Amino acid sequence: MIKLFATDLDGTLLKSGNTIKNKDIEAIHSLSKTEIDFAIATGRLDRDILEICKEIRKNAHRVSQNGAFVLSDSHDFIHQRTFDLEMSYKLHEHITSYSHLVCISTKDEIYISKRTEELKAMENFLYFPLIEGIDFIDKYGTEINPSKYMLLGENKQLVSIEEEIKNLFGISIESYISDPNCLDIVPKGVSKADGLKRLAKHLHIKPSEIAVIGDAYNDIPMFEMTPNSFCMSSAPIEVQAKAKHIVDDVYEAIEQITSLVSN
Repeated sequence: MIKLFATDLDGTLLKSGNTIKNKDIEAIHSLSKTEIDFAIATGRLDRDILEICKEIRKNAHRVSQNGAFVLSDSHDFIHQRTFDLEMSYKLHEHITSYSHLVCISTKDEIYISKRTEELKAMENFLYFPLIEGIDFIDKYGTEINPSKYMLLGENKQLVSIEEEIKNLFGISIESYISDPNCLDIVPKGVSKADGLKRLAKHLHIKPSEIAVIGDAYNDIPMFEMTPNSFCMSSAPIEVQAKAKHIVDDVYEAIEQITSLVSN
């Protein structure tokens, strides 16, 4: 029996320009008819999820920053994880040594190394402005507690950098190519699957009672967590191979799971 449906945002529920299909919104609202709970699991900040909830007029359990933060739909804090002070120093110094654009996330903000024309264009589709300036290593442990580091660039270069970072810091970090041009680095053990498992424990359900949908490499852990996994047909072939079902839209996945519950 499926008791919770969790969706990724970018490339899944969110289409180009942060648009959401009406059919997807209607399907999300239909979940309550079969007593299936709703969650959003994303690499974005929690505040972005709250904006989506306003747009679709539906509260959601929230797994943000790839599982670094987990909150219930009634805003109960279930889990949070940031880098410890020593690892924050090491990652900051290493990651900023690359020529690539750097983004550093905390619970509530995203700091960027440089507001390029590319980032300005991207910012137009974000719900909140980016903050330029990452020269705050002296504020680590007091004002700034990093939860995610991101490098932006060409995919081949990011794949190579990911291997290098894994070799250096693998026992302390998890890394995901969350987008072809974005490498995410989060604390060890942080994943959408881990976040959803913590949420499941809070809701007194089993991971196998969760259905999930996504489209990127950072969605693979949650695909592997449950037999009820859906992948967008627009996803890379390697990502599709990890899911049980392939669909074109979120509403198709919801229709499949609600029909099973109804029968």
